[in-house]
Amino acid sequence: MGEQSWSGILSFLSFDAENVLTYQSTGFVILFLAFYALYIGIHSRVQWRNIALLCFSLFFYYKLSGLYVFLLVALASSDFCIGMLMRRNHWFTRYGVWISVILNLSFLAYYKYTYFFIDIYNGLSGSHFSLAFAIAQPIGISYFVFKSMSYIIDLDREVIEESETSYVNYILFVSFFPNILAGPISKARDLLPQLRETIVIQRQHIAHGVFLLIMGLFKKIMIADYIAANMTARVFEAPEFFSSMDKLMACFGGLTQLFFDFAGYTDMVLGLAMLLGFTMEPNFNQPFKATNISGFWKRWHMSFYNWLSEYVFQPIAYALRRHKLKGTVIAIYATFLISGIWHGPNYTFIIWAIIHGSAITLESLTRNIRAKAHKRMGNSYMHLSTALTFLLLVFSGVLLQCETVTDAGKMLSDIFTQFESKFIFPWIEIYHKPFLVMLIALLLQFAPIRFYAGMFKQWQRLPVWGMSVCFCIAILVFYQFASMEALPFKYIEF
Repeated sequence: MGEQSWSGILSFLSFDAENVLTYQSTGFVILFLAFYALYIGIHSRVQWRNIALLCFSLFFYYKLSGLYVFLLVALASSDFCIGMLMRRNHWFTRYGVWISVILNLSFLAYYKYTYFFIDIYNGLSGSHFSLAFAIAQPIGISYFVFKSMSYIIDLDREVIEESETSYVNYILFVSFFPNILAGPISKARDLLPQLRETIVIQRQHIAHGVFLLIMGLFKKIMIADYIAANMTARVFEAPEFFSSMDKLMACFGGLTQLFFDFAGYTDMVLGLAMLLGFTMEPNFNQPFKATNISGFWKRWHMSFYNWLSEYVFQPIAYALRRHKLKGTVIAIYATFLISGIWHGPNYTFIIWAIIHGSAITLESLTRNIRAKAHKRMGNSYMHLSTALTFLLLVFSGVLLQCETVTDAGKMLSDIFTQFESKFIFPWIEIYHKPFLVMLIALLLQFAPIRFYAGMFKQWQRLPVWGMSVCFCIAILVFYQFASMEALPFKYIEF
């Protein structure tokens, strides 16, 4: 083997911050196919299968975050040890959960929020304090910290009766490569039992997995990236150069892009897990069909919503149960404040979360009034409520796209104070392609579930060679677009 070949192999095996290994990259496809060929041969042998998965997962995370892979292993190892001590020493059970929460949140706060805290301190004190060194945020830290903490909390609550005794299984649970990047946030009680079981990969697993991969790539590349590259990105980067019509449609396009980007990512990781013989919690259930914000959160980023509901909202609401409605309202705001901070160290996320928390609080306060309106108006009420909910999502979503609250406020102000209808048709003439993609994509979200079930049913009827041909054609088409317009998964930022 020549010197250039060795150099190429070493370059591929080493971490490159400018060229990280993501699911839609060619490097990942080649690496995964090579790994999958090995995996198929050992998947029925639990111990060897899990060791192979662990090695692949840690290498994948190394290619994402470099030496931060050791941070991931260290935090996971600490919770594994805490879990073992809680199993063997009942006295330690009282303190183990607090040690885990404080340790995990301390590292999360340091890597993700240090600069935010410094900005707050400088703003309040009028000083100009700054760090003499840079802090880089490990990719996925918000997700693997929440995954690992839930294991210890469930042990404390006795939701999980016995501590995990296999170090390999636990580190694999935390680092499992299909969902290490941006979720879904798997709970230990759901994924760890699967890691202990013998699995048999059958035709339906592969068919389902490949179908999800195609759907995920379609949503990501053909919808989200296309809308971003041809409409939304340029407007949010320099809104001062665009009309109010451009800004209005960028608001609709931004929400559409965010959903299909994240939904595409989720389909892909669920498909990867399915190919490996594992199932994970879905993250979306046609969220734009929601008739209110609380319904939206039950359909959007469902694993995160369920995590917050179980580990934040319910404990606070229970502790404040004597205060009845006031206690519920406090629990709602506390939960959404944490949600906003979790999304990122920026006031835009906090205000976005407060808006959603306020909407859900208003729902609680007007429950009787809304029930009477629904009774009088019938289906018209549901359609109106769905439309108003969607508009709130569109305009509050501007806070997720803008760098500062001032930028978001200026953009919304321009839309509502400077809008001129004469620009509508010229805009559509210029942007008719991305507008049509956005419109069709949104309409597909309102298609009945049986539409998608029928698609999958027809897919399953294809012979293996037919699935292979369709998959290869899809990959070729997607990568023609990806070569020009591929963007990183947007939810990695959160």
